[in-house]
Amino acid sequence: MNRIYFIIIALLCMIYIVNDIRKKRFSIKESFWWVMATLVILFLAIFPYSINWIAKQIGVEYPPSLLFVFCILFLIFINFKNSKRINENQMKIIELSQQLALLKEEAKKIHKK
Repeated sequence: MNRIYFIIIALLCMIYIVNDIRKKRFSIKESFWWVMATLVILFLAIFPYSINWIAKQIGVEYPPSLLFVFCILFLIFINFKNSKRINENQMKIIELSQQLALLKEEAKKIHKK
């Protein structure tokens, strides 16, 4: 019965993500990794003992810890991508501010003439 709850949660997450994409609040490019994570949750909900098999293949003693490691790595990856994007946007903002200042200065010179 617990598997049904996790399947429902995964499907609700997928519906939420797709709905945000449809309403243009979330780009397809940005949502790719969240869709993949939702598919992994759905897979693990349908086949809950697959994490045990993966842990055994890797040599992890306690399978739930492997799941936590995967979740932490996923969140670190998302955080890194977002930090990179924030840095790129900050650089663009600085460049645009400099261009605006130059245009304002030129406008002042033209207006004085």
